[in-house]
Amino acid sequence: MGKTVNRNDVAKRAGVAPSTVSNVINGTKFVSEDVKQRVLRAIAELEYEPNLLARSFKMNSTKQVTILLSTLDNFDELYRGMYEIAFPTGYSLNVIIANDNRINYYNNCYAHRSEGIINLSRFFCTEKEYNKLISHDIAVVNVAPGIENFEVSINYVNAVEAFVNELLKKGRTRVAFLADTSRKEIEPDTRLIAMRYFLGKAGVPFDERRLCCFQENIVTLSASEFGYNATANILRNFPDTDAIFCVNDKVALGAYKCLTERGIRIPQDVSLCGCDDMLISRYMSPAISSMGYDKAEFGRLCMNNIMEQLKGNKEQERKIILYAEYRARDSV
Repeated sequence: MGKTVNRNDVAKRAGVAPSTVSNVINGTKFVSEDVKQRVLRAIAELEYEPNLLARSFKMNSTKQVTILLSTLDNFDELYRGMYEIAFPTGYSLNVIIANDNRINYYNNCYAHRSEGIINLSRFFCTEKEYNKLISHDIAVVNVAPGIENFEVSINYVNAVEAFVNELLKKGRTRVAFLADTSRKEIEPDTRLIAMRYFLGKAGVPFDERRLCCFQENIVTLSASEFGYNATANILRNFPDTDAIFCVNDKVALGAYKCLTERGIRIPQDVSLCGCDDMLISRYMSPAISSMGYDKAEFGRLCMNNIMEQLKGNKEQERKIILYAEYRARDSV
């Protein structure tokens, strides 16, 4: 095993005093840009990993909340809501794009001594991971759109009912459901549950063969690529499909491209609906129907939950549900 790199090694490589290395890492004193870049270059070359956890304990509170994301899509309004709550209290927000490596991004939270974590990523916090975070006195808010056994969630039941009712008025009953997540992750989602329920209630049970998901734990395509490929697959195997629902608008954009390339008219031949209500969906032709909610309010709810936990408030309502609405446009 090679020699562990320490602060003195970095200082020697950069040609500065060890205290200067500390100042660059901690941001405690002014360091000229030239010297700062030399130190950062030495850190990178030596692959030096400062003990951020020990440093944060020494400095006491870090006043930092980490947000785990799978994508930055639709994050601007969410961030604004979180910032409105965090900024007046002196807390900063650390954003991490989470990939398949759960260990790395949770370790990042420990290393930077985050006082709170808002998990908006598709990699839900397991019970073991949750308990470990709590044992480190880290406040946790797990978020999963459509899944109600999380601290903050979006309920889509009323929105899906409105969408299904519009389909039924137009005689559309052969609905495909596209989810850029695994079958295991989509099963408890209120969007899929409601789709099955309201179609079944109308006497036209949802055809499970028209449910398209990622393979388990494999994320190799962008949401739009998935939407395009899944739509092509649906049209190939079930050419009589007359409506497509997508769990987000990025998937819907992929479906839109696939349909239009094949000369399939929206909505005359196939109805199309997304979810998340991205701005671009409103400017498509035809404009894509979607399901949306107040994202800034959602961000405020998440951050308020974290703040209350950090205050030690055990009486707060731990389960918060925001209700989405169906936003009908021209594509259904």
